[in-house]
Amino acid sequence: MKVLKSWLKDYVDIKVSDIELEEKLSVSGTLVEAVAKLIDPKIIVAEIKDIKAHPNADRLQVAIVHTGTDDLQIVCGAPNIAVGQKVPLAQIGTVLPEGEIRQAEIRGIESFGMMCSERELGLSEAHEGIKILPSTFEVGKPLNQYLDSDAIFELEITPNRGDCLSHFGVAREISAILNENLKEIKSELEIEKSEKKLEVKIEDRELCPQYFAQVIAGVKVQDSPQWLKNRLLALGQKPINNIVDITNYVMFDLGQPLHAFDFSKISGNKIIIRKANNEKIKTLDGSERNLNNEMLVIADADKPIAIAGVMGGANSEVDINTIDIVLEAAEFKMQSVRKTSKQLGVSTEASYRFERAIDSGLVDVALKKAAQMIQKIADGTICEQYFDGVKPKKQTIEIDYKNINELLGLDLEQKEIDNILNSLGFETSGGQCDIPLWRHDVYIWQDLAEEIGRIYGLAKIKSIGPSKDSAPEKSIYFYKEYLKDLLMNLGFSEALTYPFLSENDLKVAKLSTESLLEVSNPIQKENKYLRSSLIPGLLKAVAKNPAFDQVFLFEIGNVFSKTNEKTNLAIVVSGKNAKNAIEEAIDKLAEITSISKSIFEINELYRDDLVRYKIKKPMTYAIEISIDKIFEKLNLEDEKLKLKIKDSDIKYRQVSKYPAVVRDVAFIVDESVDSKQIEKGITDSSPEILLIEKFDEFSSDKFGVNKKNVAYHLWFQNIDKTITDSEIEIVMKRIIEKQEKQFNAKLRS
Repeated sequence: MKVLKSWLKDYVDIKVSDIELEEKLSVSGTLVEAVAKLIDPKIIVAEIKDIKAHPNADRLQVAIVHTGTDDLQIVCGAPNIAVGQKVPLAQIGTVLPEGEIRQAEIRGIESFGMMCSERELGLSEAHEGIKILPSTFEVGKPLNQYLDSDAIFELEITPNRGDCLSHFGVAREISAILNENLKEIKSELEIEKSEKKLEVKIEDRELCPQYFAQVIAGVKVQDSPQWLKNRLLALGQKPINNIVDITNYVMFDLGQPLHAFDFSKISGNKIIIRKANNEKIKTLDGSERNLNNEMLVIADADKPIAIAGVMGGANSEVDINTIDIVLEAAEFKMQSVRKTSKQLGVSTEASYRFERAIDSGLVDVALKKAAQMIQKIADGTICEQYFDGVKPKKQTIEIDYKNINELLGLDLEQKEIDNILNSLGFETSGGQCDIPLWRHDVYIWQDLAEEIGRIYGLAKIKSIGPSKDSAPEKSIYFYKEYLKDLLMNLGFSEALTYPFLSENDLKVAKLSTESLLEVSNPIQKENKYLRSSLIPGLLKAVAKNPAFDQVFLFEIGNVFSKTNEKTNLAIVVSGKNAKNAIEEAIDKLAEITSISKSIFEINELYRDDLVRYKIKKPMTYAIEISIDKIFEKLNLEDEKLKLKIKDSDIKYRQVSKYPAVVRDVAFIVDESVDSKQIEKGITDSSPEILLIEKFDEFSSDKFGVNKKNVAYHLWFQNIDKTITDSEIEIVMKRIIEKQEKQFNAKLRS
């Protein structure tokens, strides 16, 4: 949401700079996304070098202005310009309230910009001539460096803070942050008697708690004054006419959406707030919309004339012929407005505010302010006001001073806490707090603590480090992670297999359903049993990796019976020399942990087992054991298990901001060649090789006797620039030649 600093100053005295205000708002919870000057930075100081009469127009002149770097030709109709003057120049691309400046041809002469009046700069209503700048201003500099230009703050308002969706709401925050007084809103009306009578009736008070209708007679619908247009344009709103512009202005001013109806278009002089009867309405945007019976509408005696909180109807629109109007201000239930907006696929500035809850106590105040403006700007006569509904009541909660201080880590006196809350509009007395009607997000003392913390200043709250204490008792998680690290260092890969078994899994594993726990509501009907062992899942993983000569897998996971659940460790080794490999791994594991290797029972899978699991490797061995048996034997105080610091320099590689490029390469080499040697040879070939990953290695007679295939992903990256294909090709050629020379390798196509 955008707010103007000059508009905020209507309600609070702001003595800090734009930068300070941005910081203070952001740290208090109202994030400032951007701050922009109202005077576009493309408007610069220029000097008039020459002036000639326009050849095709008596009232126009052609000026040559110097920008500090160029001389530009500008067509101008102002009578007060002279050679040597310094003037504001809106260059091509500048955005002014009236639109963007473009190169133009004016009566046959090219113009490359525009010299600006005070009104075009948004400084005042003066537009009789160009604004003449002091001679001390430096040519070429942005004008907003010299003039006290208004600032536009773009704010990120969280969904719970609908009270900040207005200049008054943001000013209220600023008044508390800066400890400045908030100016009151004057809303007294002088009402004249009129024959224009109206009846207002709410049929659904849950969806519309209160509804005000103000009759204003004899209005003159015309363009708004320039100051009003400028404020709306600065917020990105297009001026329409003085009546509509005033309703929009008050919405951005006080956060209360308003709507104006043409009195003559209201049938039966009745306004009824009711649910729709599955009817249609053509809205102000020209669309015909179907309304269901859950949507709230504003209707007259015959038809709906507006969708409550969303958009008005074209059948009651204020236009140039309107004489008398009905000004609406209401409170609608935010859930109802949001649901209607979503169902219709239309979002408006009004619905955006109603969806986040308006200030329930400001509805009639906003109506009176708009009526005053219409009286002044559109010559309207303020007639009677009509109301239906119930005036809102404030909620009260207890202020828990002790817990508020403990939660924030502060030691504030009760008076200090009360003063902060009072500055935000909360009313405190005797330990009780009345919640203002605009704060629909405060219910409990913790909410009050948040308000106190952000206004007091979270940065001022001292940080307290955690107290020093003895090391906590090591949990089961620590032991499991430690065991995983040990196994991975021994060359195993961790697997995470599915904890459910299907009927087919039971047949393959030769398991009986009698001992298994059946799930009553399985995610997949076929997988309805919980596993009683980790081995079947690991054997399926082995079967899916036929390309590797050896597969070393382990898993730590839960297994289930009908009566209990426990955590097991399972290890599976498959491939050539599998038995030696698993025995060696168990020996090392026992040596490192000081656990007797006798607790690990190695089971061999025979041919029938391998066939059932479709494992094509000749040898497969498995171990499964409860981790409780391991942990009760594990002595973590053993010196062999303690962390050892490497006494060597660690070299770090600079992180590049340029993208990496991946290439694949595969070599045919003798089986005796260690793939690590090939990787080292590749790494040494170029500093632009960021990473090497082996993704394939297997032997086959089709490569030749005692030959194998080794394949890698190679990542290339340059620190200073994006690496090119031609540069990669040079490095690839160098890599291939080196492998051919060192290992008699052949590139596999």
